Amino acid sequence: MRNTPDDHPCASFAAICRAAPLLALTLCVQISHAQSTAVLAKGGSIELSAADVQMLVAALPEDARKSVHSNLPALEQVLRAEIAQRAILADARAKGFQHDANAVKQLARVQDEALMRLWLASKATVPADYPTDAQVKATYDAAKSALPLEYHIAQIFISVPNGSDASKVAAALKKATDLSARLAAADFAQLAREQSDHADSAKNGGDLGFIAADRMLPDIAKSVQSLSNGQVTGPLKTSEGLHFVKLIESRPIALPPLANVRDRLVADLRARKAQELERAYIAELTGKLGISINEIELAKLQPTLN
Repeated sequence: MRNTPDDHPCASFAAICRAAPLLALTLCVQISHAQSTAVLAKGGSIELSAADVQMLVAALPEDARKSVHSNLPALEQVLRAEIAQRAILADARAKGFQHDANAVKQLARVQDEALMRLWLASKATVPADYPTDAQVKATYDAAKSALPLEYHIAQIFISVPNGSDASKVAAALKKATDLSARLAAADFAQLAREQSDHADSAKNGGDLGFIAADRMLPDIAKSVQSLSNGQVTGPLKTSEGLHFVKLIESRPIALPPLANVRDRLVADLRARKAQELERAYIAELTGKLGISINEIELAKLQPTLN
């Protein structure tokens, strides 16, 4: 329900505002503070305020953040998990586990690794103006030109699954021979309507529409890719039967308009640039170190390693 001006926490102090504005302001600040520090979740002595929840949600990955904005049970689960984690940490500290010798070593390693990752992230910081519009457009055009083809094909199918009896195989082979003789002069679409055992495509003259090569059976894809527009290949044997396939036309797979994929392209380019910067920094650093390995002594030690 949307608040009206009279519903606002400070609205009831309208008269006080006119008579004593400083007092009204103080009361409003106190109310706002009380709202932000109200306990929203509690477990034992652990309490989460509105400010705590705001910080928790802000630290979530983007997808999880979107989810908790519209899914109250998901938000509640985040709070339960946070309380449980704080309780575990409190329990460990209460038992003095942070002083355990093995824990100290592991914590130091984790801290060092976290520091290293943060340092690498700082070295891989991508400039705010990267990529430029021209770089995005160039990447889009390159992807567009490198797209694989899809093939508009039609087929005449003779059903003879693997394991069929000899009489059915013989009948299928005879039908295939007859079709081979007729295809040179007859209309492919008309033959498909009359002779194909694939009902869905037969009623459309054998037309299967555009299909990418990776969606075809390998042997059929290989044959189709060798055809010119209008050519027919077959019969091609598959586990289901025999196929005569006609290539009607081929074209690059359609790419969505740049405006529809720009944000994703920018994110990909920035991620790639960050990786490039990180690799460049590591290569420069390791190059200066002049790392060498005593392979003889290392080979002696290797069998003793746990």
